[in-house]
Amino acid sequence: MTLIMGVMRVMNFTHGCLLLLGSYITYFLFTDFGVDPILSLLVVIPVLFGVGVLFYYIVVHPVLTRPFLEDNTMLLSFGGFLVVYNLFTAFWTDNLRGVNSSYLNTQITATTPWGSFVLSQAAIIGIVICFAAVVFLMLFLHYTSLGRAMRAASQDLNTARLMGVKVRRIYAISLGISSSLAGVAGVVVAMQFLFSPDYGFPYLLKAFGVILMGGMGSVTGTVWGGLSLGVAESMTTYVNGGEYGIWASGVAFAVILIALAVKAFRGTAR
Repeated sequence: MTLIMGVMRVMNFTHGCLLLLGSYITYFLFTDFGVDPILSLLVVIPVLFGVGVLFYYIVVHPVLTRPFLEDNTMLLSFGGFLVVYNLFTAFWTDNLRGVNSSYLNTQITATTPWGSFVLSQAAIIGIVICFAAVVFLMLFLHYTSLGRAMRAASQDLNTARLMGVKVRRIYAISLGISSSLAGVAGVVVAMQFLFSPDYGFPYLLKAFGVILMGGMGSVTGTVWGGLSLGVAESMTTYVNGGEYGIWASGVAFAVILIALAVKAFRGTAR
């Protein structure tokens, strides 16, 4: 999501639905065909990339040469969110679903000088997958010609055009990569949590808050913002007796608001 906001300067409201699409693909591959959730990444990544490129040609491309591209794209993506949400509900109902695999639920206990902690194997696998996705994105943006073109478009679109950057191609690929990463997140969600079509918008709001905390277009800032949010939620859950409830979400949004207020006070808000 930070990639799209950095390159196109728009908020893609369908991002939460794309995450859920990755979760649903993982769920149906597991329940119908017995595909391991980790192996489902081989299906989710290319499928979501195609969905992102298709989104570009259906939503973005028709308004690319018109005034107020950012506003038009944002409004169209919000309409797309409503359509996709209702399609999810119509086809897959609002029942809670999740991947119930025995090895994913295996508990691993570790002891450190600061005490012991318990993590499920799904959580550890999720950490590894997310870390690999972030490393891939940073290496791609810094060490490939296409990644450098994306960074150039995010810094100065008009100058990038003059230097020969094909903006339409960059937009399509950026949306494809963004959608693929959302699908990766959806696989991790399916491995650890229950989900339904209603869960897309809360994930979208938190992602948007994290991006504002870290700075639009900054992958490193987004990572630190996400970690800060996760620690706040986890500590609230711990204090609440291990139950993730409304307090955890409330504290998470409070952390976002405080971070934005501090940035605004320091004159660094974008």
